[in-house]
Amino acid sequence: PAVQSLSGLRGLAGALPGALTVQNVAQLASLDGLEDITTIGKDDAGDSIWLWEMPAVQSLSGLRGLAGALPGALTIQNVAQLASLDGLEDITTIGESLGNSIRLWEMPALQSLSGLRGMAG
Repeated sequence: PAVQSLSGLRGLAGALPGALTVQNVAQLASLDGLEDITTIGKDDAGDSIWLWEMPAVQSLSGLRGLAGALPGALTIQNVAQLASLDGLEDITTIGESLGNSIRLWEMPALQSLSGLRGMAG
């Protein structure tokens, strides 16, 4: 069966030492279940968050527990129904991967970047 929810991950809390990668989850509608993750590390490629091929996701509110610095890049690709980056407000800095810090691709519904308002400098 297709994954429709991340609620089974509600036990994850605090620091996630590596990157958060969610990809090719066509039936997933939200990232709810990840609210208690407060910091994320990065992978060997330098990415901290990589969200890819999630056409039904409409909200990043499940990431609202994240605060402070992301040591690697933020990549969101082909999340076609996502209208805003709300949920990322408490991220203050973003690292880089391959010379990029923020990569947003194939997001036709994206109307607001205000979720990044916590970024310093």
